[in-house]
Amino acid sequence: MKKYLFVFLILTVFGCGREKTPEEVFQAAKENFYAAEQVSFKQMMLWENPSLGEVDTFFYELRLQKHPNKYFEYNYIGSNKDSELSYLNDELYSINHKDSTVTVHSEENQAEFENLANTNMYLDFSPVNLFKKSPWIYKQDTSINGKTHMNFYWVEMDTVISEKKIYLENHMFINPANLTVNLVSRRLYHDGKRSQLIENVFEEYEFSENKNSLSINPPKGYLSKIDGQTDKESPKILSKGEIAPDFELKDLNGNTVKLSDYKGKKVLLDFSMINCGWCKIALEEFNKPNFEFAANMVPLYINPVDPKEKMEKYLSRVTVSFPVLIDAKSVGEAYGVSGYPTFFLIDETGNIEEVEVGYSDELMVKLNKGG
Repeated sequence: MKKYLFVFLILTVFGCGREKTPEEVFQAAKENFYAAEQVSFKQMMLWENPSLGEVDTFFYELRLQKHPNKYFEYNYIGSNKDSELSYLNDELYSINHKDSTVTVHSEENQAEFENLANTNMYLDFSPVNLFKKSPWIYKQDTSINGKTHMNFYWVEMDTVISEKKIYLENHMFINPANLTVNLVSRRLYHDGKRSQLIENVFEEYEFSENKNSLSINPPKGYLSKIDGQTDKESPKILSKGEIAPDFELKDLNGNTVKLSDYKGKKVLLDFSMINCGWCKIALEEFNKPNFEFAANMVPLYINPVDPKEKMEKYLSRVTVSFPVLIDAKSVGEAYGVSGYPTFFLIDETGNIEEVEVGYSDELMVKLNKGG
């Protein structure tokens, strides 16, 4: 009798007899996810594109199963209507339903393999990944669909880049009744003003102590290939000292622009795309009143990705003060461009003087006549 009375008293003091603190709810939710051998859920992502004044909607499904892989502690299959990404027993696969291919990723490029295995659209916003971040701080209770949720936030970035204050805050909303994460909100601010909002709604959670086999099942007739291998060997990015391949492209007004026409001048090739934050920051830098290209330098904006109609809409909101060249996929391939922004500075004789992959304050200073 005394034993049962002791258990009752423990439950009263530490269980139903009092509400859990936000910190206890957070820890219990974290343990709820990590205790399960398998977790699956569906996710709706609302991705704001401020440059176009649009919000893109994506639907994902993620299945995770505990497994001691080299680069991530779960086997998983992430899927949407167009593609799948699977990391199973240290093997990484991408399925593209649009071109009916299965890509087997090689660990030969260890850095790229590791990055894709543990940093991708399926994992970046998932609770299993976000619970690892710290510190999460309780902010307040709020109501979602009539149910109380606890709002926790984590500051991912708080810095100044090129005189612009960048602040990135993540919010995770936990339902204390069932210890699930129902909403994740990523909020990016530039100089105190909201720049972008990404919302992730989660539903149809399943937690299991049993492991069901996970395997990829591409439809019949899909072509398999090894990452980096195509019918033609993929070119590597061109480097300093190489001859810049000549090209002929159209601007948005239909005018022809040919690289070789600028012999005797320096040419800056700015390979960019619309949905790229650092590409836009570079353009903002070029548009500053105190920024000026040297008189003998010709800047060209080259977009290998986006169609003309999207580019025209983009330019109604974002200023590009030099020629914008489109339909440039083959030019991007010729230069070996695989990420954005990528800059090539070409000298007066047509040779590559400098290559910069990604945004760089140092390059902006170098390009600025007054810098």
